[in-house]
Amino acid sequence: MVLFAIPFEMYSFPGGGRRATRITLCIAISIWILAIVCAVPAAVGSHIKGIPADNVQFVVCYPFPEHWLNDTYPQVMVLSKFLVLYVIPLAIIAVFYLSMAVYLILSTRNVPGEMQGMQRQIKARKKVAVTVLIFVAVFAVCFAPLHAFMLFFYFNPRAQELYNAFWHYLRIVGFCLAYINSCANPVALYFLSGAFRKHFNR
Repeated sequence: MVLFAIPFEMYSFPGGGRRATRITLCIAISIWILAIVCAVPAAVGSHIKGIPADNVQFVVCYPFPEHWLNDTYPQVMVLSKFLVLYVIPLAIIAVFYLSMAVYLILSTRNVPGEMQGMQRQIKARKKVAVTVLIFVAVFAVCFAPLHAFMLFFYFNPRAQELYNAFWHYLRIVGFCLAYINSCANPVALYFLSGAFRKHFNR
C-alpha cells in the first residue's frame, strides 16, 4: 500500500506544498488504520494446530478458527488477501512505476548531451528509473511464495495429504520474505542512490 501511495501522490500532487503534506499524512494514517482492521480477525482467531505429514506432525499457527464457516471462511480470506494485497497493488504500482520509469528514460532524450551537467542529469534519471523498477520486482518476489503456499493449502482438496517438508519450508521462507520486504526498499535504495547513501552515512 505504501508503494502504491508514493507514486499516487507524485501523480496527484507533483508540485508538493502544504496540501500535499497533509494528504501524505492522511494517507499514512489511513494505511495504518486499515492494516490494523485487516489484522483483527487473524489476531482473534489464530491458534496452534498439528498437521500430520510423512509420519511427522508439523505444528503450525493456524489463523482461521475451524468453527468460522468451516472451509469457506479461510478460502474467502486467502483469495481476498491474494487479490487485495498482492494482485491489485502489484498491477497498480507496476503501471505507476513503469510509467514513471518510461517518462524518466524518454525525458533523457530531450536533454542536450554536450554539457557535463546534462550528462549527469541523464545518468541520474536513468538510475531513478531502474530504482523504481527494482522496487516493483522486490515487492513481487517477496510476496509471491507466501501467496503461492496459501492458495495451494486452502484450495487444493489434497493439501494436507500433499503437505510435506517442501511446502512447510516454502511457508516459512514466504513469511520471512514478506517481512523482509518491509526493510528491503531502504537497503535497495542505499545501494542504488548515491544521495540517499550520502545522507544515511551522516
